[in-house]
Amino acid sequence: MISGTPGTGKTQVAGILAKKLSFKLIAVNDFAEAHGLIIGNDDVRGSLVIDEEKLKAEIEKISGDVVVEGHLAHFCSADLVVILRTNPAELEKRLLSRDWSPEKISENVEAEILDVILQEAVEVNSNVVEIDTTDIDAGYVSKVISNMVRNKSYGVYRPGKVSWESYFDRFS
Repeated sequence: MISGTPGTGKTQVAGILAKKLSFKLIAVNDFAEAHGLIIGNDDVRGSLVIDEEKLKAEIEKISGDVVVEGHLAHFCSADLVVILRTNPAELEKRLLSRDWSPEKISENVEAEILDVILQEAVEVNSNVVEIDTTDIDAGYVSKVISNMVRNKSYGVYRPGKVSWESYFDRFS
């Protein structure tokens, strides 16, 4: 599973990783639409509302090796959950290039500062790692994850290594 705040590089990394490992790639939003798991639209956030319990149940039915990518992927059980992280200032730049409201951008930057997705992932899964993608490209990140998958070695990427506390006052 590859998850993280929007703008951290999930889609790029997951695509490269799936090819590198010869795994099937599942994008959560596409999968949810294809399986009738969309239960509404959040007009305030400009996003789909996905039935998380049904998503989890449907993904757990999949057999074989897969890379599941999306900002809700961390709610599903997996052998390894990778949370991609990005410096809030860089994340804000990336999100400004999208056609999103200032409120949606602020909400996502604040979620990154507060480790929201990381905390949610740790509540559901035991094998969680985090990678700061701020200054490294998707190819390198996918190589790091590929090595983790092959070697089952996660040490330096265990949760707690990335902290954006110093950005809290700036973005709140």
